[in-house]
Amino acid sequence: MYRTSDDLRFVKNREALQRAYIDLVKQKGSGNVSVKELTERARVNRMTFYSHYDAVGDILVEYVDQLVDAILQARGDSGDGDVAALFETATALMRQAMDFFRLVARGSGFEQFRESFRSGFKRIFEEELRGGAAGLDGTQLTLTADFVASGITYAYLDWLAGDFGDLQLDDMIAFFQETLGRLSPTN
Repeated sequence: MYRTSDDLRFVKNREALQRAYIDLVKQKGSGNVSVKELTERARVNRMTFYSHYDAVGDILVEYVDQLVDAILQARGDSGDGDVAALFETATALMRQAMDFFRLVARGSGFEQFRESFRSGFKRIFEEELRGGAAGLDGTQLTLTADFVASGITYAYLDWLAGDFGDLQLDDMIAFFQETLGRLSPTN
């Protein structure tokens, strides 16, 4: 679990811990980052770390939650609800740390990241489907959002990991749109 605050010192320490985490993961090539390494790199003490997080893995969960919130905000601002806009927004936001995201997508020990990412995309699809033409609510809404988010998220993570060779993002998006178009009922 992670904690939040708008206090400037809290925000600066959180950003330092996140940067240190990303740097250490890129350097070590794994998710095995200790609190000691993290606090030394971020130049904060252990008490500061524990005032923000319960465990090192919580940093990644927070980072993904922030990414999902930024995607939702950007999509809300643009009013664009298609799959292409979702991935273009996600990719644009991740570009600042793309090498980190690619490492995490293909590395072992990052199941928590993958699950947080999938849960975040599920939130996005629930919002998209809630007021949409499909008229879904309750269990149907949750199941549909989970189904779509799981498939698309894991395919996107596999693309990030390089599992599809030189497949371009635009080609993958076109495939998703075509597939989702086939699944949509015609009126």
